[in-house]
Amino acid sequence: MKLQSLHSHSLFDDGKSTMEEMVQGALAQGLSALGFSGHSPMPTPQDWTVQVEDLPRYRQEALRLKAAYRDEIPLYYGLEFDLVSQIPLDGYEYIIGSVHHIPVDGSWVSVDDAVEVTRHNVQDLFHGDSDAYSAAYYRQLLRVADDPRLDIVGHFDQLTKFNEIAPLVNTDTLAYHKAASEAMDALIAAGKIFEINTGAISRGYRTTPYPALWLLQQLQRRGARITITADAHSADAVACGYRDALARAEFAGFRELWFFNGQAFYPVPLCKITL
Repeated sequence: MKLQSLHSHSLFDDGKSTMEEMVQGALAQGLSALGFSGHSPMPTPQDWTVQVEDLPRYRQEALRLKAAYRDEIPLYYGLEFDLVSQIPLDGYEYIIGSVHHIPVDGSWVSVDDAVEVTRHNVQDLFHGDSDAYSAAYYRQLLRVADDPRLDIVGHFDQLTKFNEIAPLVNTDTLAYHKAASEAMDALIAAGKIFEINTGAISRGYRTTPYPALWLLQQLQRRGARITITADAHSADAVACGYRDALARAEFAGFRELWFFNGQAFYPVPLCKITL
């Protein structure tokens, strides 16, 4: 069984390739299936999301490609839903629930923007208290657990995106471990699937996937379900880092990954997965 990826972006949001180019990339790199997961629109329009007025075209193109490539590769129509979004979620085959923002003094602050934004967040908005910053992030992940419409947890420790460049978020404290563990437990209890996400590798922010290995090991000990996604923003990255991601899953003690077939998620033993 070849790996699939349910997390991809295109020119409809902040990707660099058309949806059809993403499909062609998936075929060229041997994926067994590809899911489209454009960023959901924000209340205030942002250039990195699908625009509200483009949602019908996004759906139409996804369905067109599903039909056009039905004999070559299964394609799925999904969405990466940001918790700040305020749109209906009917009609999607699956939904990724992601936290890209945290509330601060009545405003939403990005945890995914740039190193200098993270530095400002931690040092200025949270007065240098990275534990408080982390707690605010993981509190938002609890909202993913509370929403039954959301199937997959997007990049669990996304707030550490820039830590290899500038270690602004201290992940070694008891407070960080407590906040992450509480979110983890709630998400597992809600039946969510966690992704090993290699997207920050392909874009040059990290050398390892989300989540950190110690978190992945904690997920395994708690009986979590996992999948592997590329969070690809270009056609050449639809399987970026997959060999390492698969090895990390096995090293952490996992014996299966969860795949999607258009109707439901189902387990596949690691021993039956090939690259």
